[in-house]
Amino acid sequence: MAKKYRYGPVAPCKQAVIFARVSTKEQEPGASLKAQKEAMEDYCNKKGLPIVKKYKAIESSTNGKRVQFNEMLDFVRKQKQKTAIVVHCIDRFQRRFNECVEVESLLLDDKTDLHFCKEGLILTKNSSSSDIMRWDMGILSGKMYVANLRDNVNRGMNYNWSIGKYQTKAPVGYLNVNKDIIVDPDRAPFVKKMFEMYATGLHSIKSLHNFATEMNLCSSHSKTNKPLGRETIYAMLKNPFYYGEMVIRGEKMPHAYEPLIAKSLYDKVQELLSGGKIHTRTQEYAGIPFVFRGLVKCAECGCTISSETHKKKSGRTYTYLRCGHTKGICNQELVSEDLLLQQLDGEVFSKIRLSRNILEPLKKCVQKRLIEESDANMVMKRKITTELNNLEARERRIKDSFFDGDITREEWQEEKANIVAKREELQKTAEKYADISKDIQITVNEVLDIAATVSDIMKEANPTQQNKLLSLMLAECYLDGQKLIYKLQKPFDKLVNLKNANTWFDFDKSDIKEYETMAEKVQMYKIEREQSVHCM
Repeated sequence: MAKKYRYGPVAPCKQAVIFARVSTKEQEPGASLKAQKEAMEDYCNKKGLPIVKKYKAIESSTNGKRVQFNEMLDFVRKQKQKTAIVVHCIDRFQRRFNECVEVESLLLDDKTDLHFCKEGLILTKNSSSSDIMRWDMGILSGKMYVANLRDNVNRGMNYNWSIGKYQTKAPVGYLNVNKDIIVDPDRAPFVKKMFEMYATGLHSIKSLHNFATEMNLCSSHSKTNKPLGRETIYAMLKNPFYYGEMVIRGEKMPHAYEPLIAKSLYDKVQELLSGGKIHTRTQEYAGIPFVFRGLVKCAECGCTISSETHKKKSGRTYTYLRCGHTKGICNQELVSEDLLLQQLDGEVFSKIRLSRNILEPLKKCVQKRLIEESDANMVMKRKITTELNNLEARERRIKDSFFDGDITREEWQEEKANIVAKREELQKTAEKYADISKDIQITVNEVLDIAATVSDIMKEANPTQQNKLLSLMLAECYLDGQKLIYKLQKPFDKLVNLKNANTWFDFDKSDIKEYETMAEKVQMYKIEREQSVHCM
């Protein structure tokens, strides 16, 4: 603060304003404001200063524009009589030097004297350098207090983040309960459903908004119970919190709460949101449904293959596949949809026929291996959890050792870095031992049931249902002349021409992982099939 002195007679103050302050609304019901007010009123009575106005400020001294503080200074400047500013202590008046220029201007113009009750300090236009220094030191002390408080808060926040604690309002589908976050039993199923709906490719943000409105889905923090807006829904679909990661200062880190969806479902939604995958739509959204809609690309130019209907003179309608030619003209000609279905029936559908003497042993074998893997995963996860708890205790011990002076800061930081690295390694290892839920076990049986009857399903299903089943079974489909080039998704590739369950089911952990991935795809298929039946 600039040190200026204007020696000369100092006019006595004829009246006073008192200024009490707390930083937040949460502090208002406490004793601080009342204690400040009583101390200042008693001080003014002893000094013979009538109080013309009382200010009760609920504002930070370091953030924001300090509206009430500036209002008080304006009031003092406009008074015809010299008005003292009485505050309980320097810390309650200010904690930064920004306001000193305005306050000093009032002092030098002899518009006010500044009284700090607790410090017994009175500043006037003729104050000595030592009194000015006491004011500066009081401000500096307050500034240091805020800085230390900020450091403590940051330290606590960083520690909580390191152990997976989220420290702000929980997203839709979760609830903040006693400084913890739990799954919201009312909203969580709808949130999961919205991810599943969008991942089908049949829905847009608009249709999800309609769904949210119909279900009266709102945020648990909403005071008006207004349904979620489109921007909120888009932000939800982009939020990794739902599969197990929180975004802290632009970086993702695992959190300690129950996920609502799998990572693979989240990734599928992101692919659709980014435009990396074409939405396939039912008749409700895009006219006539086709069996191969959105599944096939041209082997020559890479363009998407579309479907169209041709009506013959006989009145009979046929469906053909054609290249979109969006990258220029290529040599791919029209191909009959029936021709490609005949190819798939001969190469796939008719060959995946699992008789009862194969299907039932196959299911039992799968269930046995899944249960064994689940039990092994639980043992490993318990072991990893124990190691993480030990690391947390170890981190506390070395922190105490540092503050007790038993180790140097360098030793503490080195040991802390080792603990962080070990924790990250354990957390990555834990991801390899995901729970194999009952839902996955049930869905695996459904996969095999689909495989056993896929030929009949393809013959009886409508085009939309056939499209969903092909999406489940096929990948990397290209039309090359009159032939479809494709890859079979796992485990359908292993079920072609299967004659004996025992000859196939000698597999390792990676095979079970494939089944976990397929399990979710089957769930998506069931949802899509139910929706297509509903739309018909």
